[in-house]
Amino acid sequence: MYRKLLLLLLCVICYSCNKTSLTNERFFIPKGVENTGVVNKYYRNLYLKDQQNVRTYIDYSLTKKINDSTYNREIYGPSFKMQSSNQFNIQGNQMIEVSAKRIYGKDTLTAVYPEQNKNFYLTFDKDTVYYRSKLVNEKSRYVDMSKTITMVKDTMIASKPAKIIALNIIDTTVYGKNQKSVTNFHSRNIYVQDLGLYSSTLTTDAFKMERVLVKQLLPSEFNVLSKHNIKRVGYIDFNKTIDKDKALELCTDQEFIVDYYNGGNDRAGFIGGKGNLKRLIFSKLDTTKLRNQSGYLTFRFVINCKGEAGKFTTDQSADFEYNKKQFPKETSMHLYNILSEVKEWKPCIIRNKKRDSYFYITFILNNGKIQDILP
Repeated sequence: MYRKLLLLLLCVICYSCNKTSLTNERFFIPKGVENTGVVNKYYRNLYLKDQQNVRTYIDYSLTKKINDSTYNREIYGPSFKMQSSNQFNIQGNQMIEVSAKRIYGKDTLTAVYPEQNKNFYLTFDKDTVYYRSKLVNEKSRYVDMSKTITMVKDTMIASKPAKIIALNIIDTTVYGKNQKSVTNFHSRNIYVQDLGLYSSTLTTDAFKMERVLVKQLLPSEFNVLSKHNIKRVGYIDFNKTIDKDKALELCTDQEFIVDYYNGGNDRAGFIGGKGNLKRLIFSKLDTTKLRNQSGYLTFRFVINCKGEAGKFTTDQSADFEYNKKQFPKETSMHLYNILSEVKEWKPCIIRNKKRDSYFYITFILNNGKIQDILP
């Protein structure tokens, strides 16, 4: 009798442990990874403290399951070049890093870990010095990094359970024997069940960087996008645009239109910045035409060297579950009409020369209201 009770108790304990592990795994890992893998697409906004303009990039995070407990994650930049990768195991509240590397041009740094520590890349345990690694190359450059959890909080995002994690990061970079830089980061990350990393803010004395999840892709879809040696990253098929019958004078051939992230401080954008663009859009907005819609509606278009916009397309849209979504034509055409009438665009400037460039704007709609406009 006692043996049966003991076995039953052990079963309950094991079930509870597995349930906890599975629940936490759903915060760490996007849903669908166990099948083909998942690509999370992020907008990354960089605010430099000595500049007013925001720089916006696109990042992609590709996560695949290797075996029952091991996952591989690769981070790609806007030109689809891999910037970093790591492998990790998930054990209860902890994501334990097994290997990692960062890529700087032709230089690759590989992680070396202290033997006495577990490499808790992420954990939901509070007040834990949980990560320490040294990224090294074959020469004289390395990065020594440590992280400390300062806060863990449960919350809800878009009706899904979520966890907010705040942490401090100390990043020491060494070049040779004498050159050294130490940077203190303050990070606030939100992990949403079945989505993985939903948003993050990284702050230093020199800048603030925000990342927000805007779309999820299958690896097969990402592979098609990444064939950028054939077409530019922001390539638009002019024969399939909303305004295909309207002419847009280009200063060069279409193959020489630059991507949205080119131009440094002289990127294409709206004259007066995002605040002025928002005010203009809301002054022309008819909310009845938004039809109580929710989700992400992205317009991509070209800003030519004269600051004129055209060749609009809406080939990227999703609901709040990041599934593909078809918005009502009345909704998409109303927002298109507003954007197409905007005249205050500034062209991209590269080496003191005005260039044609691709551009994009994402509307976040929530129950028939514009919640935000990105970037």
